[in-house]
Amino acid sequence: VGNRIIRKRIHVRVEHVQPSRCREEFELRKIRNDKLKAEAKARGEKISTKRQPVGPKPGFMVEGATLETVTPIPYDVVNDLKGGY
Repeated sequence: VGNRIIRKRIHVRVEHVQPSRCREEFELRKIRNDKLKAEAKARGEKISTKRQPVGPKPGFMVEGATLETVTPIPYDVVNDLKGGY
C-alpha cells in the first residue's frame, strides 16, 4: 500500500442504516443554553453555561444494624481423621 490511502467499504443493507444520534444532546443543550442566556441578558446578569461535573453524593447514617458476635469452633483432630464432625 505504501503511502496510498485506501478507503474502507462497508456492506450493509439500507434497512439497517440509521442516522447518528451523537449530536442530539449537544443540540438540546445548545438550545437550552441560548434560552438561559437570553433570560439572563434580559435581567442584566451573566451566567455560566459550562457543564459542571456531578458532585459527591450526600452522606447518610446507617441505622438499625445489629451486631452479632462470632466465635470460632474448636478444631477436633480425632473426629476430623475419622471423617465425622
